[in-house]
Amino acid sequence: MVNQDAYLNMTGDDLRAARVLTLAVKFFGTTSSIPSSTIRSELYPDVDFGSFKRQFLRDRELLASFGLVIKEADDNGGDTLWYVDESVSYVQGDGLSAKDARMLYVLCHDMAFDQSFPYRDELRVALAKISRMYRGTAIPYTDTTTSTQHKILAALVSCMTNHHTAQITYTDAQGSKSERVIALLGSFGLRGNTYFVASRAQKNGELIEDSTRIYRLDRFDKVRELQRSSYTVPADFSVSDFERLPFQIGDARGIARFRFDGSENKQVIRAAATHGTMFEENGVTYWEVPYSDTDAIASWSIAAELEPIAPEELRAAWKEILSTASQTNTFDASLFEIEPQAKTVQVRKKAGRTGSVTVARQLVALATSLTREGEVITADNIATTLGVSYDDARHLIALVSMGSGESIDYLPVILGDEDEEVSLMEGARMSARRVRLTKAETVALSAALTELGVSAEDPLFKTLQSSYASPSFSLDDIARSLEAPSSASDGSILRLCSQAISDGLGLTFSYRPVTGGAISKRTVVPHQIRRGDDSWYLDAFDLTRNADRIFRIDRMHDVSTVARDTAQVPAKKQEAGLPVPVRFASRRFLDLFLWDGMKVLAQDGESVTILVPYYGGNWLVRHLAACGDEVRIGDEALAEQVQRYAREQLA
Repeated sequence: MVNQDAYLNMTGDDLRAARVLTLAVKFFGTTSSIPSSTIRSELYPDVDFGSFKRQFLRDRELLASFGLVIKEADDNGGDTLWYVDESVSYVQGDGLSAKDARMLYVLCHDMAFDQSFPYRDELRVALAKISRMYRGTAIPYTDTTTSTQHKILAALVSCMTNHHTAQITYTDAQGSKSERVIALLGSFGLRGNTYFVASRAQKNGELIEDSTRIYRLDRFDKVRELQRSSYTVPADFSVSDFERLPFQIGDARGIARFRFDGSENKQVIRAAATHGTMFEENGVTYWEVPYSDTDAIASWSIAAELEPIAPEELRAAWKEILSTASQTNTFDASLFEIEPQAKTVQVRKKAGRTGSVTVARQLVALATSLTREGEVITADNIATTLGVSYDDARHLIALVSMGSGESIDYLPVILGDEDEEVSLMEGARMSARRVRLTKAETVALSAALTELGVSAEDPLFKTLQSSYASPSFSLDDIARSLEAPSSASDGSILRLCSQAISDGLGLTFSYRPVTGGAISKRTVVPHQIRRGDDSWYLDAFDLTRNADRIFRIDRMHDVSTVARDTAQVPAKKQEAGLPVPVRFASRRFLDLFLWDGMKVLAQDGESVTILVPYYGGNWLVRHLAACGDEVRIGDEALAEQVQRYAREQLA
């Protein structure tokens, strides 16, 4: 049933997206060919024949970019017939079971909202196609990417996936704006930012020698894909040669030397394994690594519990930061008086909505999730799965109604009050088959599974490759463009945790605390898995401790699922960590460190105030000490711990 009020507020992009959805649904509903005359009369009734041909061609190209390929059959007495190429459009074979699809959604969900994962938008759509709008317990997320950045990111990923050059407008770190043509070779994430490695290129796709450099997503102003200009990634290229540590952004300034005494800090272990040089001298192991910013590497080494040996300028900076941290009273009671900034309500304007390409892709994913009479999809489901706002989710529901009609070929849906839910009409049947992933979506899912430690020989990976992957996808073709896995956690434990969450089960395991101590047996109700600081974590309610707890997955052993005892979980659970307000004099500390679970409270020029959970231990203490006197802490006891830690390091 069409929402008439919503119809009056539709933009041209909205109307096109709704038409493309209806076109897709019409072909979903038949296995036979459809003549041009039928398509024109039902979907393009108010245009002349020439305009119909042009619009239908553009709509077919758009559907093909989503994975649904419509081809010309033969001439039917002057009336062309059209059909879906099922071999390249639809999932082949049985695909994943509903149980495995749910597990995959939970397993990959954190990466689908990770601001440092370049393929996050494509991964969300891929998961929606596979899991058909997962309707389990909503998993919280924070997506700080602006609508403009979403469009720019989509264009960059498309260029990189298809090897098309990009014409860009870019503002560098010094504020200088320029236009250029680039060939995207690879990408990686760092501290919540997405970086791309690219070479300058001629418009014919020829790479310009010695022009390869690193670009940051939020510094792109405009991107235009040059679809007629293709390039080849050099055979000796590897994105790992360009990955940077937080203190290596910019030209190299010097070589830092550290004594390496077998640190258990996973961030340090990975850094030493992927950057710089390890060597022994007189029975002592040292690590030497290039750096670009003296203050940044000095702060980083304090947080990592590494004392620099050379050069002298680095040792001096390290001592100065610790000295100021040990002498400054950083407690500020006024921080608790700060009220969180009110979220800006985005009023929908006709010129400001998401383009028809993105909306149409989301609508097709939504339509293929409506398969059974009485099945309801809510705005919350859509927002959680696709990573859009609640208002945008309601708008998508309103657009779905545009695919409704009296013919069973169209999408027969009923909308709930205020467009908050959508369901199939009584007696209606949707025969939508699962659409295969596009090349970009396949790349996204492959990158996510690689990061999760799932090998190409794993049955899950093989099923996805054989049944869901784009026919044009080649793992070898993109392997050198993908970031190496940042975490070495046991993939089987990650999958067990994901399975427990999706199936509503509990977990039991032995746990070795990060801070040391005896191994204990835990029984928990799991909430979500996530990654941070080069480790994977499980958020769960610990039935043994009767409180929310966070567990590092590589410290969990003998893991198994058990029946979930929710009776012991209080309706209002204890907070996992004590929220502490912290003010930084400079935003650079947000780029240098990952403040897990933070919420921004206020910003004033370079100064920024956040709320960060404190779980005990010395992780937060170390990182705050690394900020010297450029931080103020809204917890007196924590501020004293920071001072004490700095004095101990100096001693």
